[in-house]
Amino acid sequence: MNRKQRRMQLKAAGMLRVKNMYGPFTEVGKLWYARTAEQGAKLHAQNLEKNARDLGELLAQKEADIIESHKSHGFNDEQIKLMMEAWRLTAIKYDDTYRKDRKKAMALYKKASQIK
Repeated sequence: MNRKQRRMQLKAAGMLRVKNMYGPFTEVGKLWYARTAEQGAKLHAQNLEKNARDLGELLAQKEADIIESHKSHGFNDEQIKLMMEAWRLTAIKYDDTYRKDRKKAMALYKKASQIK
């Protein structure tokens, strides 16, 4: 559930009106903000885990599809292994190692193309 949905639920329950009666530096306001910050951090961690899991599943499925495609095009296992290593380097781009990864991937693709 995202922030907008949580806010709508609180508004429907009349909690936002009550919250707004107290300032952020009152005892009740401090408790409210501390609780919502804690809940938000917990939900954020859950969303990060879910996104990482979903990305992992997506990349695993894509890798299996690519391997199957390479096999159908007649590449041998050694070539497929090199090409998949190159693909893994470029599947997710990191700012600090992007150029190195790309150069290494290109070298791996070239090496795979030379194997017969």
